[in-house]
Amino acid sequence: MAAELEVALLKLNLQSYLSQLLFAGFYDWHSLRKITESDFAALGVLRGHRRKLQRAIARSGGWPDSHPLPPTDGHSGRLPVNG
Repeated sequence: MAAELEVALLKLNLQSYLSQLLFAGFYDWHSLRKITESDFAALGVLRGHRRKLQRAIARSGGWPDSHPLPPTDGHSGRLPVNG
């Protein structure tokens, strides 16, 4: 589980966040897809790194790269992603 998350973060060159994410309970890609803006802020994830992760999360849910990222869900602060 954590290995899957580590590989995904390595591909994004964001592996420095692995221990923070694991400590916060995000043990795999599926759980990371549920991360909120407030989670990002609490973890100290830089804004540009948030966008990079959000794009990867949206892409994994079928959102095309040619489209801007959708706004976050007003109630959860999460990107609306299928699956």
